[in-house]
Amino acid sequence: MTEKTYELQIDPAQRLAILNVVGPASTASLIQAFGELAADPAWQGQFDLMIKIGHEPSLESFTLPALEELQAFMRGWNAANRTGANPRTAIVCPDGLKRVIAELWAAMNGTGDWQVEINVFVSRARALRWLQSPAS
Repeated sequence: MTEKTYELQIDPAQRLAILNVVGPASTASLIQAFGELAADPAWQGQFDLMIKIGHEPSLESFTLPALEELQAFMRGWNAANRTGANPRTAIVCPDGLKRVIAELWAAMNGTGDWQVEINVFVSRARALRWLQSPAS
């Protein structure tokens, strides 16, 4: 098992799961987090997802090959676990370099065959407003 560098919170009232990255992030730790999320009885496939990456967590391991590995994993995970009509993922990333990595991830997955709408934000409040707005 990989070191747990995240916290998961599921808010059924808001139909939202929050993955808060609290330590050095890696592909393995994110895959572990998504496995834990899917196994949680409170998780529902129509919920949206917010991934919060603060100032402290490191994204040093997120090379292009690591992002491609995560992309491949997420395609299958989303197909199996994101069953809502318009699933959304908001990535909250206030730090400049981390935001560039998050924007790259969103761009890699912005193709028409990706079922989840992804957007990157600098604050949790902006992300929540987007998640609560009607789907585009």
